[in-house]
Amino acid sequence: MPGLDPEVTPQRPRGRLASALLLACALLFCGTAGGAAAGHRIVLIGGVKSEGPAQHDYPNGVRLLKAFLESSSEVQAIEGLVVDAYPDGWPADAAAFDGAATIVWYFDGLEKHPLLDAGRRVQFEALMKQRVGVVALHQSVTVPASDTIIGLGRWLGGERSGMFDRTTEMAELVPTDHAVSRGVQPFSYHDEFYPTIRFASGGGSITPVLTARLHVQYRDSRFLVIDQPTQSTVAWVFERKGGGRSFGFSGAHYLIALDEPGLRRLLLNSILWTAGFEVPEGGVGSRADLSNAAHAAAEAARRRRVTEAVVTRSTDDKVVEFPWGYLRWHVSGELGNSDTLTVGQAVIRPGEQNPRHYHPNCDEVLYVLKGHIQHSMGDRTVEMGVGDTVSIPTGVVHNARNIGTEDAVLAISFSSADRKVVNE
Repeated sequence: MPGLDPEVTPQRPRGRLASALLLACALLFCGTAGGAAAGHRIVLIGGVKSEGPAQHDYPNGVRLLKAFLESSSEVQAIEGLVVDAYPDGWPADAAAFDGAATIVWYFDGLEKHPLLDAGRRVQFEALMKQRVGVVALHQSVTVPASDTIIGLGRWLGGERSGMFDRTTEMAELVPTDHAVSRGVQPFSYHDEFYPTIRFASGGGSITPVLTARLHVQYRDSRFLVIDQPTQSTVAWVFERKGGGRSFGFSGAHYLIALDEPGLRRLLLNSILWTAGFEVPEGGVGSRADLSNAAHAAAEAARRRRVTEAVVTRSTDDKVVEFPWGYLRWHVSGELGNSDTLTVGQAVIRPGEQNPRHYHPNCDEVLYVLKGHIQHSMGDRTVEMGVGDTVSIPTGVVHNARNIGTEDAVLAISFSSADRKVVNE
């Protein structure tokens, strides 16, 4: 379970998820129509909740961001600063942006991106030319693969083009030296990230502020079975040539991500920085938080998506072809029929072998259904036939060679629904 901010834990009363959201809702109606001075308004924009429990929960995410900001002593110290929130989508009244210092996005992208609407696009580009800041979280950095309309990279410094790649995993996020990362130490947590951001080649200065070593699971319209980990930028800042600051972060798929102390501080820092205010040396703190009960509920919802028996037909299996044979997947998190297991078959053609590899996050059990193989595990090699089983611990390098005259058919299962594979 992620920890709570040690700076504020003793002062925070315990309660239920409803308590945290009631606080956020109460703050939402305080000051929404207040008279902010020019350049002293933070505008938070959410969108329709679009996925399962605790996922893409943009309305509640925006309410919590508002609560975090308005409970921060560093934010309260800025005279005349007002935080406005529109949890359910783009504000209909253009006056909502009057006096905006920065705009925070937390909504779906791709074909649902609000800037595909011409009126909103004109409105947004006018704000960018007035040097208003922008913070874009998770899928709001994603534009359609064939986009020639939004041109988000001009204002954000980078964008995710279509559904090129993604990964869901526990990752260590390492901050770089920048005002946005003040008070933030390396931290690890579980989230969905976009490893490949297309960065702008001009128009300002781009600085990575969070990097991570990611094991990409999906790339270029196919699921990866074996791949090397990649060092990726998951958060960045952009200082626009004409003035104005931007921040992008590809995580925050899960609502509980907002309660990860290091990430929460980074996001609050980014909002103040893009608004043009000085970020304190220790970063921006917050007294509002999800309670322990809220943590447990959100974490359970993230971990347990499958709550009833699921029947999967053979036509629903996912088949991945390789030069040496193919893998057929029956059960996995990606298929949506398990939270804890990956189950399938490997078929290796005569004389062929799969590459030597290891699994960094799960054990494997392999059972020979048909054929004759030579199986290597670390520095050991054994021959296996029908009915033989091998159990392979996490991190042990292994592979199988078909030494028979017919296809070798192997039943394979893994102790994670989110199986990862790394070449030797």
